[in-house]
Amino acid sequence: MRTRSKITILVLSFLFSLCVANSAVASDFCRGFEQGYKTGYKRAKGTSLDPLVPLCPLQPLKGIGDPKSDFEHGYTIGFKRGMADGSRR
Repeated sequence: MRTRSKITILVLSFLFSLCVANSAVASDFCRGFEQGYKTGYKRAKGTSLDPLVPLCPLQPLKGIGDPKSDFEHGYTIGFKRGMADGSRR
């Protein structure tokens, strides 16, 4: 029984560290997404009021032409989505 509980603790510790590491990377992407969305929405609407930003999507895999920075990648995606949402409403 002791071996089983040790393995369980090791697995849970690994999963927790993986989640923490993933959230650190996702936060740069999400900050960029938020900024980009606000800028795109404001530009499409012609307003200076900040919109309600939707939940940050999962970061897609980067393509060849995508920026290297996670923030810039999120900004680009957020800007496009903000422009689309701003022109619809």
